[in-house]
Amino acid sequence: MKRLFLILAAVFLIAGSVRAEVVANWDMSGEPGFQTYTAAVGTAEYIEAFNIIRGAGLYPREGADSLNSKGWKGTEAGDFIEFGFSVADGYEVKLSELWLGTRSSNTGPGTIGVYSSVDAFTAPVEIITQDGNAYADNIIDLGGLDAITGDFYIRLFEYGDTQADGDGATAGTGTFRITNYDSGGTNTGVQFVGTVATSAAASPVPVPNAVILLGCGLIGVAGIKRKAC
Repeated sequence: MKRLFLILAAVFLIAGSVRAEVVANWDMSGEPGFQTYTAAVGTAEYIEAFNIIRGAGLYPREGADSLNSKGWKGTEAGDFIEFGFSVADGYEVKLSELWLGTRSSNTGPGTIGVYSSVDAFTAPVEIITQDGNAYADNIIDLGGLDAITGDFYIRLFEYGDTQADGDGATAGTGTFRITNYDSGGTNTGVQFVGTVATSAAASPVPVPNAVILLGCGLIGVAGIKRKAC
């Protein structure tokens, strides 16, 4: 019985070894807003992060602790903020969340769609509503995306064409910035959270592995009993 307990304990310890972690992180603290890009400050193993950049239709704008932009004109193709990462060969990522802060000016975009390269930026994963010029702190659920291999991008496009104060269409002089996530004074960089694993094993909740390992453990126990007889 003691040996059976040790085998089962080892099975579940191994099965639970894949845990969520920060896949890639960008710290916006100290950024002036008008910089050309913001580079990542850290990634998980087997991950290479891409810079946070503006699309070709946008222009830089000063804004403390952010990457800021102006020139938003509704849903034009070049009007977006982009960032992401690349996964090493033989590995995949299952994302769970995206943490980020956002802010528009009163005449900037009132709603922002969060799009991913998984479906070629076709449908938004989430819609962020900007309330005037107030900061919005967002934790976006990415758990519905397929496992990611190779290059992956998020793009923030305007969704619709209404300025953040609700008074008419978005003005080209209005601004939108991406900044750190802030909760009760706790400042967290823009970050993806998820699991990184070999392509055959990537899963935020590795139930299939647990079942396989449990079966192997029980076979081992059966072998012990036969030997004892």
